[in-house]
Amino acid sequence: MILPQIQIARAHWILGALFLAILLDEYLPRVGTAGRPVRSRSLVVPCALIVGAVGVWATVVFADVVHDMLVHFLWGDILFAAGALELAHRRGVYERPWLDGVLPIAFLSCGLLFLVHVVIDPSGQGARWHVLMGILLIAGGTLDLARVLRRRSPAIPVALLPLAAFALALIAIPVAAAS
Repeated sequence: MILPQIQIARAHWILGALFLAILLDEYLPRVGTAGRPVRSRSLVVPCALIVGAVGVWATVVFADVVHDMLVHFLWGDILFAAGALELAHRRGVYERPWLDGVLPIAFLSCGLLFLVHVVIDPSGQGARWHVLMGILLIAGGTLDLARVLRRRSPAIPVALLPLAAFALALIAIPVAAAS
């Protein structure tokens, strides 16, 4: 079964909206009672990652090309693992310093998969957009990983710019292609 272009656009719109929810919850500044920045303990990010994983895995069922199945399956695995680790961290099950790097590494990994997607099928539909979105995710993941490793928390992290651009591209590009 092959989905019509408008259905694909709607799925991308939903994934883009979930990604925007992650960005708003994770990167908008929060200030604690002592006036210091605090990390969010809400469950929005882990739930959005897990729901996104299920959505990306659904592509495996509807895809008609083997490499699309493989890449989307790996994207789903990364999103699900990141969601599970974020859930454990936010609930206080694990309090390890390396857990702060889960989101940046997930973004970086998903960006690399966008590029792998294009390397496997360079003449595929939307190859240029996949490269752009991969670069945006890699840039956002790298900038955020640098922030985490330096243990600095600016009011608004620089990584928010390429990550927000990725979310908007994820929403706008498939919708424009379907219309």
